Amino acid sequence: MYTIKDMNKIIILFLLLCSIVFSQNNAIVTDYKKNPLPDVDIYFSDLELMLKSDKNGLFTIPENISKKNIIEFYKLGYESFVVKLEDSNNMVFKLRKLHVELDEIGIQESVSNLGNFKLINIEKKSLFNNFSSSTSLVDNLNQISGVNYIGSGLGIQKVVIRALSGLRVVTYLNGMRIGNQEWANDHSIGFTDLGLGRIELIKGSTSLRFGGDAVGGILYFKDEPFVNSKNPSGFIATKFDNSHSLIGNQFGLKLSKNNLYFNLYGEYTIASDYKLPNNDYLFNSRFENQAIKFSLGRLGSKMQNVFRYQYNGDKVGIPAHAHGDLSSITLFQVTSSSIDLPDDYDMTRPTQFIENHLFSFDNKYQSDNIKYNLFIGHFINNLQEYEKWTIPAFDMNLNSSTLKLNLDYMVYDLGINSGVHLNRQENINNINGGLLPDGLSNDLGLYTTIDYTKENIGFNSGFRYDLKNIKSKEHNFDKVFHSFNSSHGFYFEQNNHLARLTYSSSYRAPHLSELFSFGLHHGTMRFEIGNRDLEIEKSHQIDFKYQWNDEHFGVVINPFIQFIDNFIAIDPTDSLYSDIYRIYDYVQFKSARISGSEINLHYHPHFFHNLHLEQSYTFINAYNLENDSPLAFIPSNKIKSKLNIDLVDYNFPLGLKSFSVYHIYSFKQSNIAEYEQVTESYDVLNAELMFNFFKKIDFVFSVKNIFNREYTPHISRVREVAGGVPEVGRSFFVSMKYEF
Repeated sequence: MYTIKDMNKIIILFLLLCSIVFSQNNAIVTDYKKNPLPDVDIYFSDLELMLKSDKNGLFTIPENISKKNIIEFYKLGYESFVVKLEDSNNMVFKLRKLHVELDEIGIQESVSNLGNFKLINIEKKSLFNNFSSSTSLVDNLNQISGVNYIGSGLGIQKVVIRALSGLRVVTYLNGMRIGNQEWANDHSIGFTDLGLGRIELIKGSTSLRFGGDAVGGILYFKDEPFVNSKNPSGFIATKFDNSHSLIGNQFGLKLSKNNLYFNLYGEYTIASDYKLPNNDYLFNSRFENQAIKFSLGRLGSKMQNVFRYQYNGDKVGIPAHAHGDLSSITLFQVTSSSIDLPDDYDMTRPTQFIENHLFSFDNKYQSDNIKYNLFIGHFINNLQEYEKWTIPAFDMNLNSSTLKLNLDYMVYDLGINSGVHLNRQENINNINGGLLPDGLSNDLGLYTTIDYTKENIGFNSGFRYDLKNIKSKEHNFDKVFHSFNSSHGFYFEQNNHLARLTYSSSYRAPHLSELFSFGLHHGTMRFEIGNRDLEIEKSHQIDFKYQWNDEHFGVVINPFIQFIDNFIAIDPTDSLYSDIYRIYDYVQFKSARISGSEINLHYHPHFFHNLHLEQSYTFINAYNLENDSPLAFIPSNKIKSKLNIDLVDYNFPLGLKSFSVYHIYSFKQSNIAEYEQVTESYDVLNAELMFNFFKKIDFVFSVKNIFNREYTPHISRVREVAGGVPEVGRSFFVSMKYEF
């Protein structure tokens, strides 16, 4: 006898079959028991277009979609599924229930901008609700194993990957490299989470397709896709973080008509000085952000054109600034009393004023066997840094222009990717003097990669040639740096066991700051002296990854070792400038070694399917092999743990969706360079509740640093001030997001 549930399945499948008779554009998503799946994200990667299945699992494929398009199906709790539209024998797509997710890509299939994820160690993380669920973009990335950050509060945060940061970690936004004076620790990432959909991350020496300078890794940020809908959609979001008395607001709007698509986003955030565990405030850690961005696309069956513009403006205080020997500065000198008003948002000194404009045009064309991509981008960065009220210490423009041409094509069973990458970057001082001179660099990169995957094995091999010309008339400097690099990988998969081994090399030419700096940098409170005799860094890395899972337990083990020849470092000396600021020299070591291991565990008990326990262990060592001594500014080893309980199925009052606890334990860092201070171990515990009202409003309440621990990370930007300025004390965070 048929039940009502069985009859519903038959009706839905009957309606689908009837619609297929009249149109081949209708499809359905089900699980393996043939139950329709609603709210499945259906992503057409070549078009950057997102659809969703309705309450009956049905969706309609737009008429302009080519049969060559790659489709990714994603739903939380299910194994993601990637298929080429022409390879589908019918319009029924099935998703398998996923019990254990090993990491952000884990055992799932995925579409990637950085390469074949089966052959390259790529991690992917969704950023769709980052604004309403995290205190900052970088704070969210910090949960990934092997990732840390240098900063002071939420206003200044810079990503660190396996002990490397700054110029060695290359950041891309929608295909455009972000050049925002990233040579110093007081310059942040250059944009917020506004309109971002996901990040892809490769750790260490990597990525031939985006390879120049990527000795430490690549961060590739991608906007939310366009949405095909008859009605406008969007969101309004607001949040408050009492650690900075932060108030933030964002909005988003998505429109489409025929083959035209439009996304628009805006943000305004303002924050005061952050609260320490003793209820004092770190003076001048306040900041303000304004941002707006839009994307306009015309998506045809074979050709797609997308134009993007983004403006990001920051006013950022530089905290922990004081005149005098850093070793003699007290915490009292860089903080304000708890009896002062904590919501003083007015900017003071020293302060950075940063404006970024990003323009890009992306043209794609695909035929039967070839995909062609032309990318043109221009990025304008203006940095003003005021020590005094009237005269800026720095006023610099950094203009970057990029042109990339890429071809993907098949030769028998081999996937071949070839391209050329041109980049021009010019640094211009708007005032006399300054830490950096006017300078110009021109880059040319040529690359080819070959992939082969079949059933449970695969390999890839790639080669890249880079040439960089750096000029500075002020220093009568005109030099060409060049390098040949390669990457090779192999993977094998059998019975839920997967092993991947990769070798990769990369290079980095010295930067203007490393070649020619000569002066006082107030943002870092040091006098820096460059070295025009620096040569290129050359990196070699071996990375092994093994993962296994069953329905309730999964493990990922990822050991690595990286050698960097001619390692460029900034070294403290025993001399002081004006008897106040320590003098730092740019030097070059013969060789450095960075090694370690990352271990990820995921436990999902059979008796409680809604409970997930995840842990990551990160161990890292970094040595100057020239004198067998530790490198400076190396993050401590860490254990990151997260327990999440999904409560959607239990119909809790007030629409309670989930409860999670996140804990970081940082080991003592005593493996230090000369003049560094030992950092004691510490632990921090956070908790979060998520609610959903009327299926339209998401509400988040979280508490950070529940036990009010007083700690300073080893790579904190203010680690050397007053014995280490503590991070934020106990605080709470609330947010609300309405989607329409």
